[in-house]
Amino acid sequence: MQRFLYFVIFIMLSANMYSQKSVNDYKYVLVPEGYSFFNDKDAYQLNSLTKFLFNKYGFNAFKVGDALPEDLKNNGCKKLLADIKKGKGLFVTKLIIELTDCNGVVVYSSTEGTSREKEYRKAYQEALRGAFKDVEKLGYKYNGAQELRTAATAVPLEKKDKPSDRVEATKEEKPVSATPSENTLRYTLNDKSFVLEKREYGYELLQKQGDKLISLGKIHKMTRDNSYLVSAKDLSGGGHFDGYGNFILERVNPVTNKLITDTLARQ
Repeated sequence: MQRFLYFVIFIMLSANMYSQKSVNDYKYVLVPEGYSFFNDKDAYQLNSLTKFLFNKYGFNAFKVGDALPEDLKNNGCKKLLADIKKGKGLFVTKLIIELTDCNGVVVYSSTEGTSREKEYRKAYQEALRGAFKDVEKLGYKYNGAQELRTAATAVPLEKKDKPSDRVEATKEEKPVSATPSENTLRYTLNDKSFVLEKREYGYELLQKQGDKLISLGKIHKMTRDNSYLVSAKDLSGGGHFDGYGNFILERVNPVTNKLITDTLARQ
């Protein structure tokens, strides 16, 4: 009996260790166009430097806007999203590197890189290089684990639904073509799948229900850059795209009547 208990404990510990995520499980790193503590894209070339340093230390890194590999286009969970957090400090620039998976779980966080340089460009770049000393110590080497985790659930962007998969129309929810194109973007929110299809006014917001796509409403491009008006029942509100291509939706919760923010996560 005692041996059996030891065996069970060993199996549980082994399973727990296997389930823990590592940067080595992920094939790519995606760097945003800009960081939240700056108004400009690639301020002080910090984003370009982030991409360069990840590649220098063995990662396969891309920046938003780069041409991406086909397998990454087809399965966004093969990547880690890079972000830089700015710490507080008087006369000291402090930066931390964070890597999160496609579900928003932080997989890696570095120690602070610091700089006492007075000139901003030098200070930010020196602090970033300091934080990357931790990344270098990781000795990154892709192990293919994420391929196994996501192979069964990955949905190709260019997958075409059959004509028989279309749903009958109603006044509230009309049928739409389920055939994606290069102007089709896939998202998830609260375990539900959504699609944004490019239109002359902005986008059509569609929800995936089984093998079918149902139109929920329209996303109108406003005159202000990267601002959209969403007319889609409970999802109506205002929105914009962030540096990773996620769609950030601000709306009024119909139950609490309070303003909330939802993130449609890019797949």
